Amino acid sequence: MESPNSAKKFIFFLILLTLLGGAGYYAYTKGLLPDFLKKKEVPVEQPVEEQVSVFEPVAEPILLPPTSISIKERNISADIVEVGLQTDGTLGTPKKWNEAGWYTKGAKPGEEGNVIINAHFDDNLGRPAAFWQLKNATVGDTVLLEDSLGRLYAYQIVDSFLVDINDPDRLAVLKDTEGKSELTLITCGGIWLPGKSTYDKRLVVKAELIESL
Repeated sequence: MESPNSAKKFIFFLILLTLLGGAGYYAYTKGLLPDFLKKKEVPVEQPVEEQVSVFEPVAEPILLPPTSISIKERNISADIVEVGLQTDGTLGTPKKWNEAGWYTKGAKPGEEGNVIINAHFDDNLGRPAAFWQLKNATVGDTVLLEDSLGRLYAYQIVDSFLVDINDPDRLAVLKDTEGKSELTLITCGGIWLPGKSTYDKRLVVKAELIESL
């Protein structure tokens, strides 16, 4: 049979456990627990959104050589072939009278720089050739260049003038104008020189890009 003292001790122990449990619950609910006893929350990883860099390179348009030229107002229409410089430094010309020549070292249609195209004024019998009507082109006329993809580039004529074939600065018309997309058309003009089998001047028509179609 248990002694009265043992029963008292047991009851005291139960009361102590109850008090400790209540104090612990109070501390937990009131946030009074020490840091090492607090439950640590594991942060949830948030999905990272893929963002495009502001420094992402912008795709440049693919520019191609011209394949044809037309000036509707002057009934000019011709296929284009590539030409370069001849051994004497002059610009080469197309082999066929009804073709125009694009200078391969110049700009392409739509590109900043100078697109240079020449063509014959007449053939060796004096009959009209590809640029026969260029002499009648006026400021405001539209020149259309087409590439192999069928893209059209519209240039508007802004000037036309004659350059003597002996002018030391005659090649200046081939230079670029900084910041501009321009077109230079060249054909024969002036007076026929029988001894040299050419004309004494060159007709130069300048145009500027106004639209890519």
